[in-house]
Amino acid sequence: MYEILPYSPELEKRWDRFVMDDSMNGTFLQTRKFLNYHPEGRFIDASFFVQKSGIIVAVVPGCNVDGKFVSHQGSTFGGPIFSKDFYSGYKILEIVRTIDNYIVQNFKGVKLKPTSSIFATLPTDLLDYALEHNGFRRHTELSCYTPLLKNVDPLNLCTGYCRRNFRQSEKLNLTYGEIPDSEMEQFYDFLVLSKARHNTTPVHSLAELRDLKQRFPNEILFRGVWLNNENGQDHVYLSGMMIFVFNQAKVFHFQYLAPDDSKRDTNATTALFVNAMREAAETGYEKFSWGISTENGGDYLNENLYRFKESFGALPCVNARYEK
Repeated sequence: MYEILPYSPELEKRWDRFVMDDSMNGTFLQTRKFLNYHPEGRFIDASFFVQKSGIIVAVVPGCNVDGKFVSHQGSTFGGPIFSKDFYSGYKILEIVRTIDNYIVQNFKGVKLKPTSSIFATLPTDLLDYALEHNGFRRHTELSCYTPLLKNVDPLNLCTGYCRRNFRQSEKLNLTYGEIPDSEMEQFYDFLVLSKARHNTTPVHSLAELRDLKQRFPNEILFRGVWLNNENGQDHVYLSGMMIFVFNQAKVFHFQYLAPDDSKRDTNATTALFVNAMREAAETGYEKFSWGISTENGGDYLNENLYRFKESFGALPCVNARYEK
């Protein structure tokens, strides 16, 4: 028999140890260390463990939103997260049934957003099957990733148009590297402008980005491209990005782009992406994730955005959510 244990703060270390060390689809995004960067009171936490004889077999990060159980809104992927040792056919069917029964008894609806398959260390098909056969409706959004090999230059995977733009940028004496703390405010200003052009705002404040950078120095990276003058002394910010690093699955994930749009003619954004992919490949990572290119819950495909990502050798994958 499986049993439910509601999450409470004194269980934080146990939760995080399971997510990072014992699960097949856990990432730092589901740890309490990550979720706790949100101020207290922003969400009504409804997270819980699933246990068998005191052994954690799953954790389910979530919030109570108007009486519905919703995968934790403080993370891109909320779960559920499953034990590697219990990820087999009949066990997963039982665990999903246990999760479903608990939610049915305590909430009037449910929306789950499990970790995308490219960030998991085992195939997620079994979980997809178990959820669908417990009455969950599946909805997908189109994402994509570029496959990487350590001894293959990612530039070779790009289209001819992309490679030409990159070669043009190389003539300008650009520098790629970490965005220092002293330039984080500038990065954020350009991020706000970039989001405003698409009638949105950043999910995170500047203070939250600084906090996340401090909490996860190896998992959250800020990379930029600068234009150097002839003597190599002064440099001018051209474009920057925020990257999530998923070490278990060997994936770099592009999260935010913050370009100086007045300097498009430098092709700095192309240079930024190619160099980020090179950094990932050279350090042994196997995929560069581009995120979704769909809007309105997956109903609309931004074809220009998706075509741009394809120019960097991107292949399709999906992010799924399940509702009941």
